[in-house]
Amino acid sequence: MTDEDLTPERAHAPVLRFMSAVTRCADTTTAVQTAAELVSELLRAEAGAAVVGRSRAVAGTGALAEVVEADGEVAGCGGHRLVAAWHAGTSGRLVVVRTGEPFTEEDGRLLRTLAEALGMALDLIDELERGARQQLLLGVLLEVQRAISHREPLATILTAITQGAREVLRGWPVTLLLDEDDVSTITGPAVPAGAVTLEVPVHVHGVPSGALVAVPPEGTTPGPVERDLLQAFAEHASLALTEARTFEAMEEAFWDPVTGLPTRQLLVDRLRRTPPDSPGTALLLVHLNRFAAVNDVLGRAAGDELLRLVTERLTACAGPDATVARFGGGEFGFLLTDASPGEAEATARTVVRALEEPFTVLGTLVHVGAAIGVAHRAPHESAEDLLSNADVARFRARAAGSGAVVTYDAQMRAALLDRIELQAHLQTALDRRELVLHYQPIVELDTGRSTGVEALLRWTHPSRGTIPPSDFIPIAEVTGAIVPIGRWVLETACRQVARWRTVDPDLTMNVNVSAHQLRDPGFPEDVRRALEEAGLPGSALILEITESALLEDDEQTLEGLRALKELGVAVALDDFGTGYSALGYLRRFPVDILKIDKSFVSGEGTEEDGDQLVRTIIELGRAYRLEVVAEGIEDEEQRRRLMALGCRVGQGFHFGRPTDDSGIEARLATVHPLVPRPRRRLSPA
Repeated sequence: MTDEDLTPERAHAPVLRFMSAVTRCADTTTAVQTAAELVSELLRAEAGAAVVGRSRAVAGTGALAEVVEADGEVAGCGGHRLVAAWHAGTSGRLVVVRTGEPFTEEDGRLLRTLAEALGMALDLIDELERGARQQLLLGVLLEVQRAISHREPLATILTAITQGAREVLRGWPVTLLLDEDDVSTITGPAVPAGAVTLEVPVHVHGVPSGALVAVPPEGTTPGPVERDLLQAFAEHASLALTEARTFEAMEEAFWDPVTGLPTRQLLVDRLRRTPPDSPGTALLLVHLNRFAAVNDVLGRAAGDELLRLVTERLTACAGPDATVARFGGGEFGFLLTDASPGEAEATARTVVRALEEPFTVLGTLVHVGAAIGVAHRAPHESAEDLLSNADVARFRARAAGSGAVVTYDAQMRAALLDRIELQAHLQTALDRRELVLHYQPIVELDTGRSTGVEALLRWTHPSRGTIPPSDFIPIAEVTGAIVPIGRWVLETACRQVARWRTVDPDLTMNVNVSAHQLRDPGFPEDVRRALEEAGLPGSALILEITESALLEDDEQTLEGLRALKELGVAVALDDFGTGYSALGYLRRFPVDILKIDKSFVSGEGTEEDGDQLVRTIIELGRAYRLEVVAEGIEDEEQRRRLMALGCRVGQGFHFGRPTDDSGIEARLATVHPLVPRPRRRLSPA
């Protein structure tokens, strides 16, 4: 069966069935086993396996089902074997084996799609599992803390600690061994002789005085997660034993030392105290974008200063009945206990607007932004359910991008399946010729003459119609499809501008390049080949990158850009002014052009806002001998204003909307009223 024989429904029905089954699983182990069983069935294989870290699930019978790990490869299968790996939050691979008929290319594409889909599903399941375990941990520890503060009997508190640790560790026996006056006190079951154990010390007044011991099931190797969980209970045992410091320790656990905000524990405690049937309870989970990058690039001190500045804006957005807490890293929570319908969403949008404004951190201008998940508490819904719902909404908001506000509803899981289906179709969109290029002219502001065009990728889905690049480009980057798609864009754009340069020999082509392409060692060779096949000099091509791409891998990015410069290709820094705008980028990286983000061009145009920043960027360009291009010019007034500020080149709807190649050819064939010079005719292709 060929690609042409497959209708979209037939091509994607296996993927939808696969994802529907996997996402219904309650935990990673079940999901991996389900994946192994389904993948062997869908690919008509005699045996299948799913391998994720230490977890391995096998489906099938007989010798072919004896799949084993050896030096990172799956060996001992016999017959024909097909392997597809994925790399998302988790990494792993799907394997199918069979005798008789070899696997086809279509089988390979399907297996790769199923592998990527399983990776995304496991990421979500893992996040939900971590959230559930974290909530269980917090709930148990809060009960222990209450018992300590109420001065309940020590034996009762220690028993609660061992039983709670056993529950959080999913049934592992947990024992507290204490040495007091040479007398061993045992709280919990006896530890079997010779058993493999996980031990964390317990202290009294800072002095080791025993250990909290867990016994994992046979064949299970404890990891960092289990140690961290046991450590949390050991610390509470130490608190109970060191009564003189109990109150101080609890205060430290409830207040974040960097921001002074309540911690997640305190917010959860207040949420638990809210009656489950009280109306108006809503939870907002705020993800601060680019926080990790600020820490990495500017240092931990800058990250702490940014957190304090963010805290000031968040508390200014909070009403008198709201609790604002820091959950850790760049994550914050808003608990609203008396929110009228729509008030939670309005608060979230207020927060987004507040965090979109730039921060000055240790003398550096920083833009961060936020994505927010919102959940409203349904009647009689538990605190854990509300937290879980808000986590799912935050997950969706982060995927939607900076500035997104997503409110949880019961269709979230169905929407995730829809996204997976879109991802599956994107894998074959290029082969099905659903991707096309549109072009937007780049012009001289004083004459209106086209100096170049920018290639813009468009996707026409057979059933969904036109899909915005903001929806499918992130999916392409996550799955790695951006590399072959980007290669096609580059080759197509070069062939096209070579044809147009027969009319205007100086015309250039701008092509957007993602961070994933820059990190690809073969990208400079792709550029060289595209130029050579189109018969173009390097000066005909301009590659546009964003400031965020320069943060991904400093040395590797620099090496790739140097290789491109050797080809004579120019590099433009896109959306300049919205990222970190550190002068170090302009000194370190070989940049030729600064493109002013349209948000500074299409604003009100007063000296107090966009004009000042535009003037600064233009002056910066002059200082570094860089060309400056203004994006998003929508009317004549903006054109005149930019010219007055010293900008020479721009693009936007005022000069032409993105159009197909015929629209650009018509523009090239027309004598522009500001440029009274004849044009040569474009020869037939």
